[in-house]
Amino acid sequence: MPQTPTIYLDNASTSFPKAPGVADAVADAIGSIGASPGRGSSGEHARAAEVVETLRLQLARLLGSTEPQRVLLASSATEAMNTAILGVLSPPGRAAPRPRVVASALEHNAAARPLARLRRAGLIDLDIVSPGPEGVIDAERFVERIDERTTLAILTCASNAFGTLQPVAEVGRAIRERGLPTLLLADAAQTAGLLPIEVEVSCIDLCAFGSHKALRGPPGVGVLYAGPRAFDAGADPDTQPLQPLIAGGTGGVGGDDELPPRLPERFEPGTRNLPAMAGLLEALGHLSPDAIDHERALIARARERLQAVPGLRLYAPQDPARSVGVLSMNLDGWNPSDLAAVLDASFGIVARAGLHCAPWAHAAMGTAEQGGALRISPGPETTEQEIDACCAAIAEIARS
Repeated sequence: MPQTPTIYLDNASTSFPKAPGVADAVADAIGSIGASPGRGSSGEHARAAEVVETLRLQLARLLGSTEPQRVLLASSATEAMNTAILGVLSPPGRAAPRPRVVASALEHNAAARPLARLRRAGLIDLDIVSPGPEGVIDAERFVERIDERTTLAILTCASNAFGTLQPVAEVGRAIRERGLPTLLLADAAQTAGLLPIEVEVSCIDLCAFGSHKALRGPPGVGVLYAGPRAFDAGADPDTQPLQPLIAGGTGGVGGDDELPPRLPERFEPGTRNLPAMAGLLEALGHLSPDAIDHERALIARARERLQAVPGLRLYAPQDPARSVGVLSMNLDGWNPSDLAAVLDASFGIVARAGLHCAPWAHAAMGTAEQGGALRISPGPETTEQEIDACCAAIAEIARS
């Protein structure tokens, strides 16, 4: 019996297939570059360093930054987010008044869990702002919750659970216009590679994302942008708002037991994941400005076909321009995890069900008690025929 071809609709979790040449770039780095960047002066070490620094330069351009040294490389978006949150709110050895944090209820667990841990320990005051009925944070209401005592504001660029775009630039500019000391951390995991980030124009102080979603690179690289208000290169590094979480070897800058005072070395101890970085560098050469329009058109097509399915509830803005390529839904009488299992086993369709590592978001949108939602997320190579097949499968399940 022939196997049903897989229809992959879980690109919001991790993209598949990867961009052309990514697997070869990873394999080449493993097979032909034996040295680690910054750990010597041979030709091999220089090749490794060229991969890292070329990647850093390309990522700075992606971020709209003119200072590539502010692009800090980590192992994942989660590590980058934790570095930003814990490095600002509970840096080692710093005694300070208890900081206040304003965050949206749409944040991923990469933000929610470190914040919850700090709150449970009595180390921060946390104010969580809920979205409106379409899953969008009201910028004016969000900024109103920020005061002189607010150390950090956190707002995702797009909800990973519902796809809704959030007013990050509007919030960032309002913070600066009001002269507030608050740092703005933006989670760009769902938008990096699809939409411009423009950290300088949007007044973003800290911005984090990973390599394996819309960028279509391999897993294993996280990115954290640290703007001038988070780390002023001309000031005493020990008094900076952002402090490193881990210490270790930094290659050529290792003459004492202190981390280097400058960027990016201060935040990049340890051996880098060079193969993943080589793969991400290759992926950046294949970004398409049309990807977001393609994915939005597919979501609009899915929504049009699914809105007539009895018992199916869709969670998405009416205007596709207010969302990335994500559509979440629930079917009456079905747990979303069971629905995803049937789609996989009977129709060869890969989707994502559950709370999507965003329990605050599902609680705010009223879907937590249903076990979350079923989410489909097409990629740049998803076809209209695949979307139609998914919609037909969901309709068939609903009829059964």
